[in-house]
Amino acid sequence: MKSFNKISIAILIIISLSGLTNCGTTSFISAGVQYTNPPWAPPYSSGVRYYYLPDIETYYDLSNQDFVYLDNGQWLSSQTLPSIYSTYDLYSGFAIALNFNVYQPWMHHQYYASNYPRFYYRNLYRNAEITTIRGFNENERKPFYWRQEDRNKRNDFKQNERVERKQQIITPPQKFNYHGKNIGQPVKVRPNMKENRKENNKNGRSK
Repeated sequence: MKSFNKISIAILIIISLSGLTNCGTTSFISAGVQYTNPPWAPPYSSGVRYYYLPDIETYYDLSNQDFVYLDNGQWLSSQTLPSIYSTYDLYSGFAIALNFNVYQPWMHHQYYASNYPRFYYRNLYRNAEITTIRGFNENERKPFYWRQEDRNKRNDFKQNERVERKQQIITPPQKFNYHGKNIGQPVKVRPNMKENRKENNKNGRSK
C-alpha cells in the first residue's frame, strides 16, 4: 500500500511539472506577436519586428509601421522615407530581418552598422547569387531569396546599379571581423538589447 501511495505521489508530481512546462510554452507562443509586413519587404518571418536597411542605415519598425533614421545625432521616425532617401528603391533594396528578441535596435546601432556595412553583400555573395538574394534573415541565419512573382524586378537590377554608381561614390565595404566573426553574420542580442517592459515608454526617438 505504501508503495502504491509513493507511486501515486510521484505521478502527481510529474503531472504538475508537466503542467507548468506547458504553461511556459503557451506563454512563449502567445508572446510571439505577428506583425503586418509592408509590401516592399521580403517574405515575413514569424516574430520579426524590425528590418534593417544597411544601404541607408535605416530601420523599419513593423509594430509602428514607420522608418527610424538618424538625423543630426537624433533618431527620428517617419511613416515614409525621409527626403534624403527619397530616391532609394525599397522594392529592390537589401533588407535584413533582425533577431526577433531585439528591441529598438537603433539604440545599439554600432553593432548593426559594423556588422552590416553599406553594400557589404556585394562582396559577400557571388555575382550569380546577388541577383537572386533579397536580404538576410538573422533568425534562420540564411538569405532571403526573391519570390517567383518578384523575379521580374531583377531584370532592372544591373541597370539600376549602374545608374546608382554614376550618381554617387560608393566606398567598398571594409573587410574586417566583428567580435571574431565575418561581416554579414547575425548580431548577438545581449540582455541589454532586449525589451525592458518597465521602461518601454522610453523609446529613444522623436516624431
